[in-house]
Amino acid sequence: MSDASDTEDKVTTPKTIDAEFEIPPGEASSADSGADSDDNDDDADASDDDDDGGDEKSPAAPRPDPITSVGPATEHVFQAEVQKVLALVIDSLYANKEVFLRELVSNASDALDKARLFGATNEGATPQEGEPKITITADDGARTLTIEDNGVGMTQEEVVQNLGTVARSGTREFFSKHKDALKEGGQSLIGQFGVGFYAAFMVADRVDVATLSMAQGAEAVVWRSAGSGSFSVAKGERKMPGTTIVLHLKDDQKDFLRGWRLKEIIKRYSDFVPFPIEVDGAQANTAKALWTIPKSQVTPEQHAEFFKHLTQNQLGDAPLLTVQISVDAPVQYQALLYVPPKAPFDMFKQERESLRLYAKRVLIVESCDKLTPVWMRFLRGVVDSEDLSLNVSREMLQENATLQKIEQQLVKQVLKALGDLAKEDADKYAIFWKEFGRVLKEGVTLDWKNKDAILDLCRFESMQSKGGDLKSLRAYVTAMPEEQKEIYYVTGIGRRAVEASPHLEAFKKKGWDVLFLTDPIDEWVVQAASEFDKKKLVSVAHGSLDIGTDQEAPKPENEPTLALQAIKNALGDKVKDVRFSKRLVDSASVLVADEGQAGANMERIMKMMDDRAQQAKRILEVNPRHPVVMNIAILAKTELHSDRVKAYGELLYDQALLAEGVVENPAALVARIQDLLVQATHAATTSSAPTAAPQPAAPQPAAPEPAAPQPAAPEPAAPPSAEPAAPPSAEPA
Repeated sequence: MSDASDTEDKVTTPKTIDAEFEIPPGEASSADSGADSDDNDDDADASDDDDDGGDEKSPAAPRPDPITSVGPATEHVFQAEVQKVLALVIDSLYANKEVFLRELVSNASDALDKARLFGATNEGATPQEGEPKITITADDGARTLTIEDNGVGMTQEEVVQNLGTVARSGTREFFSKHKDALKEGGQSLIGQFGVGFYAAFMVADRVDVATLSMAQGAEAVVWRSAGSGSFSVAKGERKMPGTTIVLHLKDDQKDFLRGWRLKEIIKRYSDFVPFPIEVDGAQANTAKALWTIPKSQVTPEQHAEFFKHLTQNQLGDAPLLTVQISVDAPVQYQALLYVPPKAPFDMFKQERESLRLYAKRVLIVESCDKLTPVWMRFLRGVVDSEDLSLNVSREMLQENATLQKIEQQLVKQVLKALGDLAKEDADKYAIFWKEFGRVLKEGVTLDWKNKDAILDLCRFESMQSKGGDLKSLRAYVTAMPEEQKEIYYVTGIGRRAVEASPHLEAFKKKGWDVLFLTDPIDEWVVQAASEFDKKKLVSVAHGSLDIGTDQEAPKPENEPTLALQAIKNALGDKVKDVRFSKRLVDSASVLVADEGQAGANMERIMKMMDDRAQQAKRILEVNPRHPVVMNIAILAKTELHSDRVKAYGELLYDQALLAEGVVENPAALVARIQDLLVQATHAATTSSAPTAAPQPAAPQPAAPEPAAPQPAAPEPAAPPSAEPAAPPSAEPA
């Protein structure tokens, strides 16, 4: 047996018991404690004396002892520290008591592995009898469970060292002695993982072991203990190499005497053990460990069947992608990984299924989330390694370098396989991306070492692609015009929202493509990935963007600079700044975020996550060529601070918000629009009135009065809303 600790506990000097090593019927622990059987007889007599008359009761039928010994027994008592360790093993080491059988089967499998090597490297070794196998027998009458193997067995010295010292590993000792031969033969042994043998005391009040080593001249040995901190050793009667372990089950553990229950445990934990495991005469393990078979010899049908077995037939009939890995250095492991054709129901839940972890085909952890990063949680499959370091229990994995190395290699192999799939089968990769793209993109934000490889696998819609068609960053870069030096993108809640964005107008005119990033995770992706293929990723909704469209800019003397001042006066501290735009072609205004500032889409997401999230002020860009902006500049010459000019400035801000799908104050916006409509319709009716109506006012003093405007008579018709009427130049608004 072994333990995760490297220290070796000591046993006290053994003493000989001057009696044959026979345990009286019904006394499970007397041999361990060395107590005199006469004391128990006295107790029995006392209980008889308590009977109030009646017939004398006959003694209970003795439980047969399947393991007998000859000659005197030697008792060994553990130190107090070792007893504490043993108590920990028995009482609290494992969360599930059924794992005791997994541990004992693993040890038996080790013994069979050792037998192969021992027979090949030791002259005069006693040969195995029959084919290697593990036999499990339940005796309901005797309340015993027997696990037997015809493996390498143990000498008396090995029994004392391996079974008598919790912190010693028989497998580790064997491995150190035969490490050169092991390298050549490829043997691997589970026993190095810990104190699994002592798990037997979770269900048994006494454990007997009969063993005979294959070593030349070895003698049979019997070991007994009640798990109370001591054990006894005597000569045995076994004739052929191997080990028999008999568990005298506790009264409340009779469930482990049922054949179907034993087979169920074998199926769950030990189905892939390479040796036959017989339960009451029938073989219980039948599955093939496909990951140990060369990939060229495994058929698609076998993969499909195993995939359905792993996923309980819930994720499709066959995997979308199969990744089989076999690595010998720097750590040894084999893996068989599957990408399902559809997403598991628990993919976005806190508690979810992960890969199964095996040690030499024995299930160690049914769902091990330490084998792959969280952004690869779509994988299903198994990992089988001989190099894992475990804590005392196989269920308590340590954070160690071995697991980290396995994880790193798995990630690289899976990314490579996904890249090959994307190149060789675009349709299958499209299915993968639809189901798992959002999860994979998490890796860009979490795994800086593999960020570029993950980015290469990402897919996005773009302005120049049809809805639903996706392209990679690599394809985008390849299609870029020679003069384009950066990768442009826009984020938003969906294609319909972003493709009508005013931010795209200059790119449409220029003919440059823009990526549509419409998943919420994309906001974090572009923060983590500032460039791809040495080309910077640039948001079309941030900063002072100028891609050099061929629009004719207003001459400096005609630039409507007064409009900026008027709009700033109207908006006050609602915006960070107001400036002329070089990204607008048709629209009058647009809101942009400053460099390094969260954009509108990011703020929307943060607001959904936390209503208290603060929103930063943005910059309002206005189109200096747009009639509205030019007309505001004209009005500002005479009425810079008028309510009318202020209302027009606020409407430009509202228009920019509406383009983003945001309305800060719907009631105020409706009022401003209605007021604008009243002014516009009034101006329209005034300009289209019959010419005869104003003529009575024509007799004005002389022609030299060209400055006289339209007659004042119509003015009373103006509504009580702000200014009397909009000027003709504002009609386009």
